[in-house]
Amino acid sequence: MGAKLKQLTVILSWVLMALTVIFAILFYFGGVVKGTEGTRFEEPTVTNSFIAYAYFLLAVVLLITLFFSIRNMVLNPKGIKMALVALGVGAVLVVIAALLADNTVLDLPHYKGSDNVPRTLFWTDIGLYVAYFLAALAFISIIYSEISKFFKK
Repeated sequence: MGAKLKQLTVILSWVLMALTVIFAILFYFGGVVKGTEGTRFEEPTVTNSFIAYAYFLLAVVLLITLFFSIRNMVLNPKGIKMALVALGVGAVLVVIAALLADNTVLDLPHYKGSDNVPRTLFWTDIGLYVAYFLAALAFISIIYSEISKFFKK
């Protein structure tokens, strides 16, 4: 990485960190929306701005990740094979999660929201199962790594 790019990255990181700290301070100490004061549902005045900023940060991270992933694949064509293997494993995990997922509507007394529908519950179940699989794989890889170090000595 060039010196100018590294310097730009450091400056951008500090600017984004400062903005995040400012938003956090405003979130906790910037007042609440009129009509919600003193209730269980107090809403900070900067909630919508904070959420928009979080979406902006997510977009920046996704674009940077996508850019460097494509750049590395172009510079290292052998990496494409590993990327395709990772995508294949991810697809298999999602298919297995979809086979395990349930879309039964939940019996939630006093819930009047619109999210207790089969499609939303199905996709939520898939997301949870994939998270469980990835957590299990991470745990197994940590254990394997430690055990393999023990036997290499």
